[in-house]
Amino acid sequence: MKTKRPDLTMFTKSFRGAPNEEIGRTLKSLGFDGLDVTIRPGYAVNPDNVTRELPRAAKLWAEMGLKVELATTAGDFLDPAGPTVAPIYAACGEVGVPAIKLGYWTWKGGYWETIERLRRALEGFAKLSEKYGPVTTVHTHSGNCYGSNCAGLMHLLQGLDPRYVGAYVDPGHMSLDGEHYEMGFDMVRPYLRLVALKSPRWVQRPGAELEWKVEWVPMREGIVPWRRVLKALFDIGYAGPLNFHSEYDRPREEVLRLTRDDLALIVPMVEEIWGTSAAPAPS
Repeated sequence: MKTKRPDLTMFTKSFRGAPNEEIGRTLKSLGFDGLDVTIRPGYAVNPDNVTRELPRAAKLWAEMGLKVELATTAGDFLDPAGPTVAPIYAACGEVGVPAIKLGYWTWKGGYWETIERLRRALEGFAKLSEKYGPVTTVHTHSGNCYGSNCAGLMHLLQGLDPRYVGAYVDPGHMSLDGEHYEMGFDMVRPYLRLVALKSPRWVQRPGAELEWKVEWVPMREGIVPWRRVLKALFDIGYAGPLNFHSEYDRPREEVLRLTRDDLALIVPMVEEIWGTSAAPAPS
């Protein structure tokens, strides 16, 4: 049985302040199937207006042929009892957004004791997912974040119900953590819902001591071996979204130019590996 070709979506972080119509027109012209709507202060859909604006935006984007496949919340969206949490889950459930991405818990000592506390928080989010519909997802983010790679993420997820709590895997951050791609995907396979596409590289800092910093660069210039990663996802039957992050700290027009180049790299690989047309629609 042929695995469904993943939808190509875009994280709308770079569209802060832009109206929803502009977001939709731009993503459609790039050839995306859908989007990851950013629900944060300063965005057209935000925690204060989500009940009213998300249904309007989702209807507008649907009329353009775009699906909302993820909602990304703020970095401090971590308490299931927070005042904006249930309204965001309810609004996403109303319009059929399948997944919500949480913020980031950071390590401050007492790793295993904290894991137990975070798992209780995830149990609370799972109840919201069961009630409203969208799956709660945790993103692998390198550094001192809990769930910094697939192995760490399973400390949080193992034993929770994968119908309500899922993994949002980021091969770019896996690369920074030095995690084996195929083994990592195998670890999270029962929970795997989403995959982020972006690529870093290490750059030496100037100075007498040998120090390195991370830069997020166009996907053909970074350290992620994309053909290997995509083939590994295909081999485990992955059919969820491939979410282009385009987190380039540049003016929006430059971000969009780089996104077109990322698509030019990734789309032929997806088409080859999944054996179905993944070509963006003409702009």
